[in-house]
Amino acid sequence: MHEPIRPLLDVSDLTVDIDGARVVDGVSFTVAPGEVMALVGESGCGKSLTAFAMLGLLPSVARRTEGRILLGDRDLATFSERQLRKARGKDISIIFQEPSASLDPLASVGSQIADAYRIHTGASRADAFEKARQMLVDVGIPDPDRRLDQFPFELSGGMCQRIMIAIALICGPRVLVADEPTTALDVTIQAQILDLMKKLVADHGTSIVLITHDMGVVADIADHVAVMYAGRIAEIAPVQDLFDHPAHPYTALLLASVPRLDVAPKADLATIEGSVPTPQEFGPGCHFASRCPLVTDKCRVEQPPLFAQGYGHRSACWHIDRIAEITGMLP
Repeated sequence: MHEPIRPLLDVSDLTVDIDGARVVDGVSFTVAPGEVMALVGESGCGKSLTAFAMLGLLPSVARRTEGRILLGDRDLATFSERQLRKARGKDISIIFQEPSASLDPLASVGSQIADAYRIHTGASRADAFEKARQMLVDVGIPDPDRRLDQFPFELSGGMCQRIMIAIALICGPRVLVADEPTTALDVTIQAQILDLMKKLVADHGTSIVLITHDMGVVADIADHVAVMYAGRIAEIAPVQDLFDHPAHPYTALLLASVPRLDVAPKADLATIEGSVPTPQEFGPGCHFASRCPLVTDKCRVEQPPLFAQGYGHRSACWHIDRIAEITGMLP
């Protein structure tokens, strides 16, 4: 019998407050070496705040109040700001959603990549620029010598995203957090960026935490999926299990609302009635209760734990045995 693989990243009971309201509520997940974990959910569900909390990059209005963030055997939640600055880029890196807002418009591409390397390694300027040139090659940017001297406004959105990936990876971090890395890109460039991320996993064993709302991206690249709703994890599972056997009403409705090629033209799409409650509207029970077709009084007053549904598959629902009923309620 094989020993279980020890997680490289272990996030446990992560909680983030804004003005006393819990916007991330007890989030827990693990990521193994070389694994892609997707955090999925609607805008405002807390997935980006979860990512920022992991790196100590929360906005000033937000505060992490609980939780452990183990990277290997070190708890990033206990790090000082100085320790976090050393860890960011070297041990754990992030790609932000909008590259044009993240790159310095007044600095050349080469200097921005090289500076990320010099800060953590103390390398000479010449060595840092040579490393930057090699990173451009690694992320698939043609004519790297010319690109080093160009500025972000001279590059396409897809190239700028590759520059962000080069900056994030130049120090060889073990974990890469990708916050909606393909949102602002056209479909062709999206595919190229996803292929690049797969290559990173295959070639370097990089672990990736992918923040997205796109279930197609999840199906293409993820190994495991955590579905978030209103600050909590509703369901977490291996990717194929989640698509084949969703065990939470929100997941089932989310998957049903994805357009499919085998559906008749102009047929009605499934929708999730209602809107996501604000943190001030959260009740004591399940946060999805106000929109759930299976809701009962128990759902409104008692928060369900994550029930085991098989190996690595857990769902926070009191009515897992009734999920199949949702299919009959859809158009």
